[in-house]
Formats: sequence, structure tokens, C-alpha cells
Amino acid sequence: MSDPKPRPAFGGTIGYLGALGLTLVAGVFGALGSSYFGAWPGMTGLLLTLLVNAAALGAALLVGVWWWRGIDEAAREAHKWAWWWGGCSGMIVGAVFLLTALSRPIEAELGGLDMNQLFAGGMVVVLLCQVIGYGIAWAVWWAQRR
Repeated sequence: MSDPKPRPAFGGTIGYLGALGLTLVAGVFGALGSSYFGAWPGMTGLLLTLLVNAAALGAALLVGVWWWRGIDEAAREAHKWAWWWGGCSGMIVGAVFLLTALSRPIEAELGGLDMNQLFAGGMVVVLLCQVIGYGIAWAVWWAQRR
């Protein structure tokens, strides 16, 4: 039985690198726009920064959907399993850092960073832990099936 909708030719290494490149372009657009409009004072600057960030992340999401529709079922299962086990495990590791930071006044121990810097740094730590956990779990999933 044939698939009623043709699948986009966006799977494999070339498709992955293409999706990665398009997502990178969206990220650069968001970073440059945030940097530029973030310096504008008042509500106009806030709204323009919000719109640029929403556009960049929306574009990245659309690229992800486009790529997801082009990969096969095994790759989808690997990514779902890796995100569940690796991403959740990474989030727990990040939570250890968060709970440690919340349990003591660490601003002075970290070079006098202000609360915004600590919050942003904490978000980066949690996301990095999730991505590292995801990568490990993804490799384990494929290693178990080869």
C-alpha cells in the first residue's frame, strides 16, 4: 500500500545537516535580532525582541517538523527513546545543580554574578545536561540494535 502523501526527502545525513544548518540560521537571526532590539528602550524594544525570538524559534520548530516527517520509523523511535531517557536523566543532573544553587547563597562564590546571569547560566546548564543525556541515550539505543 502506498503512502497517500509523499514523504519529504529530508532524511539521512544530508537531511540532518540541512535541518541543522537551517536551524542555525534561525538561531543566528534570533540572536542578532535580540541583540539589536534588546538594546531599544521601552515597550517597543520589548515587543520587537519578543517577535524576533518567536519568529526564530517558530522557524526552528518548523524545520524540526519538516525533518521529522522525512525520517524513518526506526530513527523516530531512537529519538523518542533518547529524549525520554536521556533528556529526563539530564534534567535530573541539571536539577542537582539547581537545588545546590538554591540551597546556599552562591552569588559571591561565582564571582559576584547577578540573578539574571545565574538564571541564564542555570538554564544553559540544564539544557546542556539534557542534550548530553540525549546523545548518550541515542547512541545506546542504536548500539543495542546493531
